[in-house]
Amino acid sequence: GRMLVCLLAAGSLLIGIDAVAAGAGKAATGTKEEAKQEATKVEKQVQSSTRQQAGKHRETIVKDAVTALEQTRKAVEALEKKDKQAAIDALAVATGKLEVVVAREPGMANAPIDVRVEQFDLYATVDAIRKAVKSAEEFLEDGEVQQARMLISGLASEINIVVTSLPLKGYAEGLKTVAKLVDEDKFQEAKEALYELLSTTVITRHIIPLPILRAEELINKAEKLTETEGRSGEQNKELTALLDDAVTQIELAEALGYGDKKEYKEFYRQIKEIRKKTEGGKFGSGFLDELKDSLKKFKEKIFSGSDGSEN
Repeated sequence: GRMLVCLLAAGSLLIGIDAVAAGAGKAATGTKEEAKQEATKVEKQVQSSTRQQAGKHRETIVKDAVTALEQTRKAVEALEKKDKQAAIDALAVATGKLEVVVAREPGMANAPIDVRVEQFDLYATVDAIRKAVKSAEEFLEDGEVQQARMLISGLASEINIVVTSLPLKGYAEGLKTVAKLVDEDKFQEAKEALYELLSTTVITRHIIPLPILRAEELINKAEKLTETEGRSGEQNKELTALLDDAVTQIELAEALGYGDKKEYKEFYRQIKEIRKKTEGGKFGSGFLDELKDSLKKFKEKIFSGSDGSEN
């Protein structure tokens, strides 16, 4: 799912893609149309990078666990029809499939059965986000929780990779309990126990902040220019604009509260150094390596640290 949020906060109307979305590097040198094309290129790269991440997670889907879930649903249908044998058969297949998973992967606690991608995007100025946060804090101080919630609920610019898993041990034991109930002709109880079992799936969200992804893409574009000998005046302007846009994206991530404040100070310091190294047309390789590495580690930390599991 893709959700776009436009927020009206503290009297500041938040603005759209051609003003804020990453990659307006041409804005300093070209037309508004060129700036928009650059922004579109960056967005394509961001989407491609997201697909790769989701793809990696899809590779972890355990087919036998998916089958076990399908067979559990089949058992529910059989019980609806009071078809005892079909229910027993489906439960047996489900249990067998999970035993295979446990035997093959003894260390696995949760077997992934589904991966989906959700995108929440916020086109906003850094100032408007800060004002919204400040207003929300004031509402909270006054005990106006719902007003604060309305403001804060839209403050996200991220991709969520949502992984649904079966809790192997509990699920396998649950199936055996249900099989016993079916055996004793307690169909209603068995059906209720199966519904209960189907609700025990574990959901894990991995978060990727979009402004950091966009900053990375802008830095990649800037890198080509930092390595260019004898840059033209136009190219120098473009490099400045790309670095400016990267800073804007990093400021957006900071205003939205992703990660640790200390790390942002590091990003700004590194960008300042890059500007110094490239001023007056200076060029060279490896100028952006430190920043690229910092952004990558920062993103990975948030991605793996957002394991907030829900049932």
